[in-house]
Amino acid sequence: MKKRLLSALMLICAVTLLCMEGAVFSYAGDEVAILPPPINLTAENNIGGVELSWSSVENAMGYKIYRSKVGEEPIILEYVTAEKTSYTDITAESGVLYTYTVKAYSLSGDGEMSDTYMHMYLSTPVLTSATNGYGGITVKWSKSPGAKGYTIYRKTGNKTTVVSSADGEKSCSYLDKNVAAGKRYRYCVVAKTDSYKSAYEYKVSTEYLPAPVVKKAENRNGYVYLTWEKSEKAQKYKIYKKTGDGSYKGIKTLPNSSTSYKDTSVKNGVSYSYRIVALNGNNKSGYKKDGIAVKYVASPQNIMVTNTTFNGCYIKWSKIENAESYRVYRKDSKSSGWKLLETVAKNSYKDTTALNGVQYTYTVRANGKNGGRSYYLSGTKATCMYKPENVTLTNTSNGVTVKWSKITAGTGYKIYRKSSAKDDYKLIKKVSGNTVTSYTDTTAGNGKSYIYTVRAVKGSLNGSYKKSGYGINYICAPELTLSHSPKGIVLNWNKSPVGNGYEIQRKAKGENKYTTIKVINSRNTTSAVDSKPVYGKYNYYRIKVKTDEKLISSSQKLFGIDPNKKMVAFTYDDGPNTSVTNSILKTLKKYNSRATFFVVGSRVNTYKDCIIAANNQGCEIGNHTYNHTTLTSVSSERINSEINSTNSAVKKIIGKTPSLVRTPGGATNTTVKNTVDYPIISWSVDTLDWKYRNKSSVVSNIKSNVKDGSIVLMHDLYSSTASATEEIVPWLVKNGYQIVTVSEMMAVKGVDMKDGTVYYSA
Repeated sequence: MKKRLLSALMLICAVTLLCMEGAVFSYAGDEVAILPPPINLTAENNIGGVELSWSSVENAMGYKIYRSKVGEEPIILEYVTAEKTSYTDITAESGVLYTYTVKAYSLSGDGEMSDTYMHMYLSTPVLTSATNGYGGITVKWSKSPGAKGYTIYRKTGNKTTVVSSADGEKSCSYLDKNVAAGKRYRYCVVAKTDSYKSAYEYKVSTEYLPAPVVKKAENRNGYVYLTWEKSEKAQKYKIYKKTGDGSYKGIKTLPNSSTSYKDTSVKNGVSYSYRIVALNGNNKSGYKKDGIAVKYVASPQNIMVTNTTFNGCYIKWSKIENAESYRVYRKDSKSSGWKLLETVAKNSYKDTTALNGVQYTYTVRANGKNGGRSYYLSGTKATCMYKPENVTLTNTSNGVTVKWSKITAGTGYKIYRKSSAKDDYKLIKKVSGNTVTSYTDTTAGNGKSYIYTVRAVKGSLNGSYKKSGYGINYICAPELTLSHSPKGIVLNWNKSPVGNGYEIQRKAKGENKYTTIKVINSRNTTSAVDSKPVYGKYNYYRIKVKTDEKLISSSQKLFGIDPNKKMVAFTYDDGPNTSVTNSILKTLKKYNSRATFFVVGSRVNTYKDCIIAANNQGCEIGNHTYNHTTLTSVSSERINSEINSTNSAVKKIIGKTPSLVRTPGGATNTTVKNTVDYPIISWSVDTLDWKYRNKSSVVSNIKSNVKDGSIVLMHDLYSSTASATEEIVPWLVKNGYQIVTVSEMMAVKGVDMKDGTVYYSA
């Protein structure tokens, strides 16, 4: 034990002595040789620092390692035993240029110093991540002080590839774009200067999942529409959204079949950014860092296109809050795309370039304040129709006649009227067909002023119109009506708004010109009686306003009946019948006579030519029920139906309603009298022509029973009745009778007929 302690102590002393520079030892008077310098000194960077190595020196007990910064004195860095010929300098600072030397030592002293080895330590970049980025794998690492660049290595299986090597790199990240979906890659990074490189190690790996390529984020009607290209190997997609300066938040996860998304949770005037990430299990793709930005601007709604007061189209739409302006677009049937017409500040626009008769489609987009533009709707179609030209107004006896030029693009017209410039136009007439280019306003009040305007229409579309319209002061000639009375022919007319009186003019049938038969010196007088008309002829009358040659009423005619002569009213029931009725009319016309025909409604349409001929000849058309129903055996509702149906049928043919009723068989009772709202005409002479159907019997019956004021009953169904008429009419005329209608006879005789009252004669 004592011997071992002594030996250890001696070794320590020897080492201490050897540490003394330049010492020379001798044993028993002999000098010891100095050890040679270590050769093959090298230095290289490894993970932990600078690794030095050298060749061994014979008889060396160990080695001293020296290090210094350039320009400084070296210091002993470390002692190592003779068994080691390498050392790692873990205290080296990255980016610092050092000089290294090594010498061997033994009991006899230090050996000679090795050659100097200059070396810079570069720390190994630490890979912090290798993640899927937008368009490749993003590799990130820690900075290596002193490095002037980095080389990135990639390993796929056993294959190693340099993916980037560049000097002057300051960034500690790199996007490796040359990667394939579904493959796993490992990466390492080497720091470098012009002469030195760091060590490296493969520590990070990842399987590449491509990021979806976002095509667009665009405004639609009520949502933002995102579209992207499919990402290979993606199982799902996750949509992230950021509002303004906020952070991205996931809003929707979609299956891998999806390539679009509608984000309806948007607000007008708000800016958004979107990112789309592909997912495969726990693996996530990269994304576009800045996302894809869009400012949502709502689409203008309720786009209306109308033709108004100018030749063109007027477009109006709902106002969009925070809209700075609007872009108005148009296309026609020949256009493949939209044409920008104008950018306007208001929510309306006048398209004065629209062509007459051309159909256009219009749409509008809103420009948001500080950016953003709305989506455009499919558009609103409209046909431009110019306002009718050459509009003229003319006073006529029937009203104001409006005329205009044809608009070929339309299917009709609308006529509007108002009483003054401050009033609103009111529609007074719709005209079907674009070839009709005039209209007479019969509701115009005589002496009143009006303003008219006209617009063309096409279906429900209204064309343009002149806002100021066309004015006229309507003054028309008096409207004249005639009637019989015991004193003569009564004339009535409406008051003229101008003039100082009237002239009553007359001419009898066959005369060439009108003659003034009475002058009235007051505009307030609106009736007169011609006590001496031309008897036995039609008398034509008109009213002329004094002091105005243009205001002359239309001509009206009435047959002159002598109240001092005998008269008889022929009536014919149950017809018409073409041959019989026409034969009777021929006889009446020959002897300047007229009769009353009580027609059956169900026969009217079949024999309408007979009714028209009778009416044109001055005969009277009466009502004999629709189905020749005995009215005393039916309800009041049925009575009304029978009468009204016949009235309607007659009016459709001659334009006026019968004013007299004859009940079938002459049957009446209290219900009939209370229900029929017309005078009920019976007879005083019954020829029984229906029973005997014999001409001589009819003629004899009339001759034996006729008297002044008689109403004679016959039927225009039998040829014997037509023959009897042909014989009896000239006999009656020869014997001083005037053959007239029931209404004419009653009026001349002074009989004021009442509704529901039965009359047998005058």
